[in-house]
Amino acid sequence: MFDRLRAFWQGRVYFVARGEQLPRFLNYILQEGVVLYQTQRSERGMRAQLKLNDFYRLKRAARLTHTRVHIIAKYGWPFVAARWWRRKGLIAGAAVIAVGLTILSQLVLIISVTGNKNIQTSDILQRAEKLGLKTWIYSKGLDLNQIAKNLQEELPDAAWVGMERNGTEIKIKISEKIRPSIPKEAGNLVASHAGLVKEIMVIQGIPQVHEGELVRVGQVLIAKAPALGLPSTPNPSSAKINPAKSTTPNPPAAAAKGFVRGRVWYSAEQQIPLIEDKVQESGRVAKGWGIKFGSRVIMVTMQNSPFEQADKEVLSHSFQIWRNWRFPVEVIQVNYKELKKVHLQRTVSEARQLAEETARSEVLKKVSPGAQVIEETVKVLPSNTGVERVRVEVETYEDLAVYANP
Repeated sequence: MFDRLRAFWQGRVYFVARGEQLPRFLNYILQEGVVLYQTQRSERGMRAQLKLNDFYRLKRAARLTHTRVHIIAKYGWPFVAARWWRRKGLIAGAAVIAVGLTILSQLVLIISVTGNKNIQTSDILQRAEKLGLKTWIYSKGLDLNQIAKNLQEELPDAAWVGMERNGTEIKIKISEKIRPSIPKEAGNLVASHAGLVKEIMVIQGIPQVHEGELVRVGQVLIAKAPALGLPSTPNPSSAKINPAKSTTPNPPAAAAKGFVRGRVWYSAEQQIPLIEDKVQESGRVAKGWGIKFGSRVIMVTMQNSPFEQADKEVLSHSFQIWRNWRFPVEVIQVNYKELKKVHLQRTVSEARQLAEETARSEVLKKVSPGAQVIEETVKVLPSNTGVERVRVEVETYEDLAVYANP
């Protein structure tokens, strides 16, 4: 370990010596005290390596023995330092960029607001700026807890305000107060689905349908009650005596309340061929790896799919160096999933079963959540030769009444 470090620090030169007097050349350089490493003799000459400081001591021996010396490789810190010194501008630019990034990482560059619906984002940012939170300031000197507390006091509609520092970004999280709102139920109860009314209970309002009646979607089931305290017919004499009182606004009508339950029918059809050719995944997957620089992608392995037909799935893996700093180079993983053509031959029972399962899953998506399924009927419908057609019908018992949209 230490020998390799010492060799790297001193610098090594790999050379080839060619000539007819190589033994004399070797004796001369050994007399000069030059130490050779990894010496090899071949038909084309002699290969060896030596310290950088000893390389210039080969000139006298090479001149006396008429030996040609050629450098084939250089290794070590002196050569690295010389290469860097020739690129002083690049090193200076990298240093400036490093210093600039270090300074920018200590500043607030982005301020974002999340969680607000009714409070304007611009209003939150203006109030936060008055409290000392703004872009291009030193982030370590900010007391985010105190700023969040003061900001919550200035926002009457905010129930809670929190702040989170994520690198150069400050996130302001808002939780708004829940204000009492006008209920959406201030209106008529209408039918959500077409069905047969089996049970009706009116708590408030005027019933518009009866048990055993078929209703359609949107039909009024229970109408809102008229406003209380209003005379059924106006008094014209009082209007003549005091016309100013006739401008008094009438109180709003009371919302309809109650429930209406009934039977609802859902259905779905599906047909499955007995003979079918389709393309599906075979299960074989080939993976390729590449490197992405910005918008440019260089595939290192498996540039193209090895399969005749395949689905291509691209996954990107980025590396987070520190906080929100990410390495500009991403590793790309490409999965090629083989597709193959499959020829399927089904029996009549297999096609009917598959059509039934597909239609059942489709019809259950239409059923309202919480509805009670009373009966399910499966019907085989007439169809063309080579195709099985099935219909699934489901009868449910559920609530029909919903409030109409204002």
